[in-house]
Amino acid sequence: MDIPTGWAMVEERLMREFEFADFDRAKEFVDEISSYAKEVNHHPELHFGWGYVIVELFTHDEAKVTEKDIDLAQRINASMEA
Repeated sequence: MDIPTGWAMVEERLMREFEFADFDRAKEFVDEISSYAKEVNHHPELHFGWGYVIVELFTHDEAKVTEKDIDLAQRINASMEA
């Protein structure tokens, strides 16, 4: 399983931190991720505050990182490039 660019395995979870100019932009990004998650019915742990969002991906049903997590990470990466 290839880890998408910018992501890392941390304590058996796929994680990435994103930086933004302010709180509003960070919240907008969380809202975007939430929409993707709803579409694919796979929900990440999201931590955010002033200028940052940390995304944590893990498939709870299987107790590991799966292709669902990889796919969602790639979709999140693509949204940053758009």
